[in-house]
Amino acid sequence: MGQIWFIVNLFFVISFIVLLFNHRAVLDAKLNGADSSRLIKLKKRRNTLIILTVALFIAMAGSFMVHMRING
Repeated sequence: MGQIWFIVNLFFVISFIVLLFNHRAVLDAKLNGADSSRLIKLKKRRNTLIILTVALFIAMAGSFMVHMRING
């Protein structure tokens, strides 16, 4: 079960880092006056990454709790 927690944690950290870079791209596009279609596309991608990151955080916390319950 420890390996499952580690893998989920790894994916969570990766998705969080990608989310931060994507958020930076959205802010950069806003500040530089990018066209609205690009901004909408970047915002949709950011919102998808937010949902994925939150789901992975919940999965990571759940697998950690199960791991701690099994191994004390």
